[in-house]
Amino acid sequence: MTDPWKRKEVIGDCTLYLGDCLEVMATLASDSVDMIWTDPPYGHSNHDGDLNANLNGKRGLESKPIANDDPDGFRRVLDGMLLEAVRVMPQDFCCCCCCCGGGGPRPTFAYVADRMDSAGLSFFHSVIWDKRNPGLGWRYRRQHEMVMIAHRAGGKLLWAKEDIAARNIYSEMPPRDRQHPNEKPVNMVRHFLDLHSKDGNTVLDPFMGSGTTLVACAKLGRKGIGIELDPDYFDIACRRVEEAYRQPDLFIAPPVAPTQTGFDLDGGE
Repeated sequence: MTDPWKRKEVIGDCTLYLGDCLEVMATLASDSVDMIWTDPPYGHSNHDGDLNANLNGKRGLESKPIANDDPDGFRRVLDGMLLEAVRVMPQDFCCCCCCCGGGGPRPTFAYVADRMDSAGLSFFHSVIWDKRNPGLGWRYRRQHEMVMIAHRAGGKLLWAKEDIAARNIYSEMPPRDRQHPNEKPVNMVRHFLDLHSKDGNTVLDPFMGSGTTLVACAKLGRKGIGIELDPDYFDIACRRVEEAYRQPDLFIAPPVAPTQTGFDLDGGE
C-alpha cells in the first residue's frame, strides 16, 4: 500500500505533506491532534479571472484559482475535514478554529458554524478579524473575516490560560508582502495558538497554503502538521518553515491576549 502523499518533509518539529488533506488525515492516529487551525477554500471561486486575480498580478503573485474553491468543492473538503477532525482530536480538551470569510451574498460563515455544530463537533464561538482597511466589495466593502471555533461534542474547549478572557475581535492588517493570495498574518495565527494550545501540543493545518500556521508553530514551540495540495505553495511553506527555525524572531512580537476588564450586561457568552 502506497502512501497517500506525494511528498513528506520534516523540518524541526513540523511535518509537511504534499497531498489531499482528506487522504492524508485518514493516516493520522486517533486523538493525536490537540488543535486544528486552518483556512479552507471559501467556495467563492475567487482568483479565477476576477478582480482578485488582477490584483494578485499587481502584487507579483501568480494568478491561479484556489483548489476546491467552487461551492461543491468547498462543501466536500470542509465536511470531510471536519469528520476527520472528530477522530484525530481527543474527546476531553481540543479546539478547531476555521477561517470562513466575511459578509456577502453567500454567507460561508453561517454554513461553517452550522456544520461545526453537528456530526461530533460542538460550535463554541465566533471571532471577527478586523482587517482595519476596507477591501473589495460592491455597496459594502469587505473589512472583516470570521473565525469559527468548535470542540468535540461532549468535551471541552482547550483553553491554555485560565486567567485570560480574550476579546472576540482581533484587529490586524493582512500581510503586505504575501506569498499566497489569502495569506493570514503570522501574529494572528499565533494569537489563536497561544489561546488554544500549550507547549508541546500538536497543531494541524489541513489547508496549509504558504505555511503560516507552521511558522507560528515553530515560533511558539508547538508540533505542527501541515497538508497542502498545490506543489508551488508546498515549496513556499517548506522554505518559510525552514527560515522560521533558522532565524530568531526579531520582527514579530508575541501576541498578548488582553484580560477582561469589564462585562457587557446585555448578554453574550
